[in-house]
Formats: sequence, structure tokens, C-alpha cells
Amino acid sequence: MPDIQPIPTSPEAITPEWLSTRLGGRVDSIEIEPVVDRSGVNGEMYRLRLSGEGVPATVMAKLPSVRPAARGVASYQRWYEREVRFYLELADATPIRTAHCFAAEIAPNDDFVLLLEDLGGLPQGNQVAGCSLHEASRAMEAAAALHARWWEPEPVPHAWLPFTTVGLDRALPVAGAFTRAWAAVRELVAEGARTAIDLGVASYPDLLAEVSAGPVTLCHGDYRLDNVFFDPQRDSEVIPFDWQFACRARGAYDVAYFLALDLDPAVLAEHRDSLLAEYVAELKARGIEGYTLEACRHDYAVSLILSTAVFAIGAAGPQPSDAARVMHEVGLRRLGDAIATAVGEGLLA
Repeated sequence: MPDIQPIPTSPEAITPEWLSTRLGGRVDSIEIEPVVDRSGVNGEMYRLRLSGEGVPATVMAKLPSVRPAARGVASYQRWYEREVRFYLELADATPIRTAHCFAAEIAPNDDFVLLLEDLGGLPQGNQVAGCSLHEASRAMEAAAALHARWWEPEPVPHAWLPFTTVGLDRALPVAGAFTRAWAAVRELVAEGARTAIDLGVASYPDLLAEVSAGPVTLCHGDYRLDNVFFDPQRDSEVIPFDWQFACRARGAYDVAYFLALDLDPAVLAEHRDSLLAEYVAELKARGIEGYTLEACRHDYAVSLILSTAVFAIGAAGPQPSDAARVMHEVGLRRLGDAIATAVGEGLLA
């Protein structure tokens, strides 16, 4: 008979019977542990400690946010559907390492559950603390591998993937949110970046359309240290998680997002072009011809403005925690510094 067990809507609703069917073994008991440092604004993470036979000692469960406002935004942007479908349709064919997915299920009302491999024994990135130049280089290698695999994907098989993280059909309402948020946080960024961001606010839908024009690829969409693990046994191999913002866009969006948010501004200013060159060279090594460093630098600069929209809206809105507030504010300042550098070099007006 088909499995008709309902999707668990809370950690307490995850039963040994449900887990046994998903894990292919026998679960006798479960201990549930909230994982606060890996729960985001838009979802809740739990570590499940299991006893039984033929099952892992621990797995991770991801469920919708318990905050109604956050869940409403996630449903509007179809973030839950995107992550579930990434694991169902794309993860196995993606060349970079991702957590093994034991179950990915979603209901029409956006109740969902992800049951994932527990990678908690590996170091997780920390956006506020930043990363080393070597880790940034490994992140560029992983981004190029991801992007090369899905370079110019056909839209029909994965029509659920929007163009850009917000979707072109949502450009105008998000532009309005960016306008309001930018007025509230403008003083947080470097003065040399403000005029360029002012122009970006006014032309936001056009910038979204620009990074949606080919060559596009599968982007992670929220590619930053808080959403990756590093494997020290594999030379800091990058393992991204949290695929709720998966989208189609020019790959430089992921590149700009990671570099500007996660590198010290002085390090970024010194090494940006060499990191972009590494990314372009890795694309070429994987069969992508015709995408030049000059084009990448341009796409990087445009993507800085689009990334600022994410962090301006985040910084101006209600904060679920003090850590979230610091993350948004530090990210916004670093983006401002990166934009000021780009302005000084003539990459942005």
C-alpha cells in the first residue's frame, strides 16, 4: 500500500514509525535537540538522536519557521518548495558535495520536512568572523563546479526555479521593499557606496533582468559562510546547505555574494580580481568557453547592488535574534565597502 503518513508539522510529530520508513531501518526511540545556530530566519533545524537498527546515530530535520510572518514570506517566495525540489531533482546530479537527503516532502499548504545527513561534526562557516583566503578560493572552485554543471539550463525540466532569488515576477514589490529599507539603513554603509546604491535602488528591476539574461545557471542564491561547511580532511572542501534561495541567474551573483560578505574588505580589495580569475579559469576547465574575466567583473559589480537589497531589507526588518541583527549589519557594511571599491575602479557609477 502507498505511504500515506502525514508530513510532520513539528519535531514532536516525527515518530519512530515515520523515521523507520524514510531511513530504511528500525528506529526505536528519538531524542530531539533544537539546533539554534543552524536554524535560520525561514526554517527550524533539529538534530534527532536515534536508537535502533540499520539507521544513523543522528540525522537533521528541517521544518518550516514557527514565526507566522517568516513562514508567510517563505511561502510567497516559494523558498520551501525550492529547497525540497533541489534535493529531489538536482542534488544528485550536482557535482559539489551536499548533505545526503533521506526525505524531502512538501504539502500544498507548504508544510514540509527535510531529513538530512548530519554534518555537524564538520566546521561551519561564520559570516561575521569571515574566512581565510584559501577558504575563499575553495568557495570559488565549488561555485564554478556548480555553475558549469548547470550552465544555461533548459527551463522546462525545472520551471520551479525562478530567475534571480526573488523572481522577476516579484521585482516591483521587492523594489518597493528595497526602497523603504535603504532609506532606513543608508547611513550604515560607506559614503563612497551610497550614490551607486541610490542608483541601484532606482533601477532594481532592470538589474534583476540583466543578471537573468544569459548566460545563466543554477545559483545557490544565499552562498555565504553561514550556509557552508568545510571539510578539513579534504583541503577545506566546501559543502553548501540551505538551498531555499536556489534560482537561475548569472553565476557571478553567488561569487559576489560570497566574496563581499565573507572576506575582510582589505583582503577583498587586494585579492578580488585573482579570485574572480580563479572562478573564470575553473569554468573554462570545466568546458565553459566565452565567459571572460571582464564580463565576470561587470556581473560581480551588478550583483553587489542586488546583494545589498537582500541585506538592506534584512537589516531594516524585525530581527529574530541579536545574532541575526549583527549578521545583517556586518554584511551590509562589507557590501558597502566592496561597492565603494568598485565605484573607485569605475565598475559602478
